Amino acid sequence: MTLSYSHKSSGGDWQAMDYPVRLEWTDCTLGGRRAWFLCPANGCGRRVALLYLGSAGIFACRHCYRLAYACQRETADDRAMRRADNIRERLGWQAGIANPSGGKPKGMHWRTFERLTAEHDAFVGVSLSGMAARLGLIKRRL
Repeated sequence: MTLSYSHKSSGGDWQAMDYPVRLEWTDCTLGGRRAWFLCPANGCGRRVALLYLGSAGIFACRHCYRLAYACQRETADDRAMRRADNIRERLGWQAGIANPSGGKPKGMHWRTFERLTAEHDAFVGVSLSGMAARLGLIKRRL
């Protein structure tokens, strides 16, 4: 496959880009075939599902552009807050760790509810202590 497009970077002139991107096909478990891009960046050649357009105007994989997912950049207390919110959603409670806890959802076993509530409370504790440390509240009290 050949990518052919024009690219303009930081107010400069339009540049014509035209280069090949190889495809690789793999068999699927339940039949059929799936196409993958082979990263066209120099020396990479990774098999990827998506290519990203970078500031240089070339399509390449996440690894070449050193892109990370949002959850990979989270701090420990942010991760704990996200996990507590996921548990709140599973329990049918209102989102946000500052909101009050709700009751047990209909049909959920008491043992599961108690386990999820304990996990939720532990994640809330980690999140609040991390926020307090980030804001400097713990040092002020000591």
